[in-house]
Amino acid sequence: MQIRRFRAPDMRQAIRKVRDAVGPDAVILSNQRLPTGEIEIVAALDYDGSLPSNMTSKRSSEPRPSQYSEPRPSQYSEPSSEYLERIEKAKKHASIESNTATPQQKMSSSKFEMPPLSDDKEDPRLEEALSIRNTESAKQLRDMELELQSVRAILEQRQQNENSVSSKITAVESRVRGKLKGLGLSDFVISRLIDDIDLKDREDDWNRLLAHLADYIPVRSNTSELRGCIAFMGPTGVGKTTSIGKIAAQHVLKHGADGVVLITTDTYRIAAHEQLRTFGRILNVPVEVVNEYSDLNEVLAKYSDYSLVLVDTAGMNPRDSNLERQLLMMKRARSGLKKLLVLPCTSQRQVLKTVIDVYSQVQLDGCVLSKLDESASLGEAISVVIEEGLPVVYIADGQRIPDDIEPARAHNLISRAVYTAEHYSQLYGSLKYGS
Repeated sequence: MQIRRFRAPDMRQAIRKVRDAVGPDAVILSNQRLPTGEIEIVAALDYDGSLPSNMTSKRSSEPRPSQYSEPRPSQYSEPSSEYLERIEKAKKHASIESNTATPQQKMSSSKFEMPPLSDDKEDPRLEEALSIRNTESAKQLRDMELELQSVRAILEQRQQNENSVSSKITAVESRVRGKLKGLGLSDFVISRLIDDIDLKDREDDWNRLLAHLADYIPVRSNTSELRGCIAFMGPTGVGKTTSIGKIAAQHVLKHGADGVVLITTDTYRIAAHEQLRTFGRILNVPVEVVNEYSDLNEVLAKYSDYSLVLVDTAGMNPRDSNLERQLLMMKRARSGLKKLLVLPCTSQRQVLKTVIDVYSQVQLDGCVLSKLDESASLGEAISVVIEEGLPVVYIADGQRIPDDIEPARAHNLISRAVYTAEHYSQLYGSLKYGS
């Protein structure tokens, strides 16, 4: 028979130590609480009902071992018959009460079999003894779980609603983008417009977008722009001379021929100034030609007291080397000369941007949008003036003099853009399907 001592902070841990070290067949001979507060258990393995032969009465005469040291078998002799009789009575008494004893009584008895311990969960008897189960805490945990499930359901429903609204907004935005693209507007202007407008998927969304688009267009249509010295610049064939003739004719019809003069700097083309001279004869206004023998500022000073001085410049390709000379002349011109760039709506967006980049070195005061009647889409020109911040002063939409020119108004320009897009869309559809 083997005897071992085990110490632990409490009885439960001491029993577990006995089980782990000796096994379930160990027999606890005694247990006691030490002065240090620990529990000490003396257990035996292969217990046969008798004590070892070395535990004799000599034990009383020999020095008692320390309370904290392990017993040494060689120090004990045979036990007395009286002690053996007491052990047998204790065994019988323990076997009778083993079925009815509580876990605390079994732990304090002189001898009992080790209670089974599970590796996965605590002994139910120990749980009950230590009051591990708490019904109130379990109820609180269940209530918290139900509340979390409710919150999760609310959040999931909200997420579904947001996804549905987002999907709906995406569909509306896609439809609106397509319509704006049909007007010929650039991606930059479309994105800026949609970012500024809160789409509601209502019938008035389109009208609100167009009204906001009109607010983007820089327009300068004050009556003061119709007076003073004004130079018309731009590439060849954009309608500079025709625009001058229209504006001069309107002024003559309204205020008379006095105070109006026409000036041309175009000496590069053969008979380039003949059209302007024709306008002068019809309107009965003087026409001046600026060439290599004269100076623009001298001519402007000559007619400084005139109410309306219109200057026609040579039309040149932006890559023409002679354009630098024209631009230098405009830079040196007197400060009272306003410079308007004539932009044809029939040109591509990139061509219009290039023209603005080249002529912007003379500090443009605005522009004239020409050939609206010949264009299939006005969105390109509108996008360019919005992106470049170039004010629109006049719009010209035909060859009739003086009717087909008027001061620019943003809402009228947007209406023309919508009408042009719808008209050419129907025209293209009829040509495509032969109806």
